[in-house]
Order: sequence, then C-alpha cells, then structure tokens
Amino acid sequence: MRRTWITGAAAAAAVLAFGISPVFAATQTVTVKPGNTLWTLSKQYGTTVQALQAANPSVNPMNLQVGTVLKLPAKTSASNTVVVQPGQTLWLIAHAHGVSVQALQAANPHVNPMNLQVGITLTLPASRTAPPAKASQPSTTIQPSTTAQQNLYWMDHVINAEAGGLSLQAQIAVGDVVMHRLKAGGYGSTVHDVVFQVISGHYQFTSVANGMIYSTPSAVSDQAAVDVLDHNTDVVPGAMVFYNPSKTPGASWVRRQPILKTIGPLVFAK
Repeated sequence: MRRTWITGAAAAAAVLAFGISPVFAATQTVTVKPGNTLWTLSKQYGTTVQALQAANPSVNPMNLQVGTVLKLPAKTSASNTVVVQPGQTLWLIAHAHGVSVQALQAANPHVNPMNLQVGITLTLPASRTAPPAKASQPSTTIQPSTTAQQNLYWMDHVINAEAGGLSLQAQIAVGDVVMHRLKAGGYGSTVHDVVFQVISGHYQFTSVANGMIYSTPSAVSDQAAVDVLDHNTDVVPGAMVFYNPSKTPGASWVRRQPILKTIGPLVFAK
C-alpha cells in the first residue's frame, strides 16, 4: 500500500442486498446544540464517534454547526452485513462495529480496500466487541475554531499519518507537498480541503482512505507542521506528489513524474 494518491470511497447511491436493513439505517435524528461535539453526542445517545461519522459522512467533525440535524445509527446487532455508504472507509466501518481492519478484510477477501465501492455489501466478522481504545481512533477532544488552528491540526495529522516514524526532514517534506498544493489552487482553500480532496470518487491520500489520518500525532510531526506553516520551511521546492517505491506499483502514473528528491523511503516529485 503506497502512502499517497490512492483510492477511497466513490460517490453513489447504496442499497442493501437481500432486503436486510443496514446497520447504519437511522431511526432517530438529533439537532446539534451549542457546546455539542460528536463525542458528547455519542455518549449521550449510547453510540460511538465512529458510528456517528459513518452515519453522517457529509458532516465535518471539526466544524460541527449548531442546528445541523444528525442521523443516529440504529442500535442493532442482528445484521452481519453492512452496505458501504458514501464517505466510508474500511477503517471507519471496522471501528464502528468493533472489529479490526484486518479482520474485516479477511471476511471480505474479494474487496479492494483502496477502491472501496459505495453500495457493496460487506460481511462483518462473527466476533465483534466494543471498538478498542487505540491511538489511531479520531481525536474528539481538540476542536480547532479558526482556519489557522484547523490548518495546523490537519497538517500535523497528515504528516504523522503519511510519514510518522521517518526523519524530521522527511516529515517536513510531506507537509511541503500539502502546502504546495494549497498554494497552487485547485486543490482546496484549506489544509483540510487538500488532504480530504476526492477526485473521481478517490481520496488523494492513503491515510484518509485507511483512517490513519486520525492517528494521534507525534512530537516530531508537531514540529514538522509548525516548521511548514509558521516557518515556511521548504525542503523540496516544487514537489506536488510523493510515494514509496517499495509500495507503489511499477505502472503507477506517479512514477512518471520528474523526481526532485529522495528522503528515506519516500520519493518526492513534481
């Protein structure tokens, strides 16, 4: 699995095969009030943040608007299948149902996790428990309010998700790619827009498709994000893409882009 520019969920209408009611079928709604967050609402209505996100894929959890009507996931464990909804990834579905991504993949060997099609029916593993408390689950305690804060929040997260564990220089370079796209225009007007951009139904960053974008950033990623946004550090000027050759198919279009620099396992190109 390469680290960037890979597919996610395509946009289309979804129906459940064989007439079984989908797990995410909403039977209730709730209107967001001042002070509400997805976390407080999930606790109030006995569900999870992941399930709320899955039931409301069009809602930005970092900019939850007062007055928004949210669908509440149906409380049921009768169904052992779930239909992929627009905006969902295997990670979101797995955590909403208390299973690991690996177990979900094993139960659905015919499904390409990097090209998850809306409307297909997934089989849920037989053994399901409450979602485990892991660092890779979405953080709901931080609610950035200004554009600058949100840019730092998502820059921090995408750097950690795409290059966590690599050198500070490599992590800054990943942030540079996001910043170059932001400045180029056409990719969005905020870091969040760039990171979560969908083209032809495909997410542009692997970490969004697999859910790693929600991982808790490290101290190195924190520093890299500050260096990119506040100090304008640019270690690979002009880089618009990056990839890991060991995880990128030889026929991928990204390999045909002019290479600018290699840092650790990552190649940065125009």
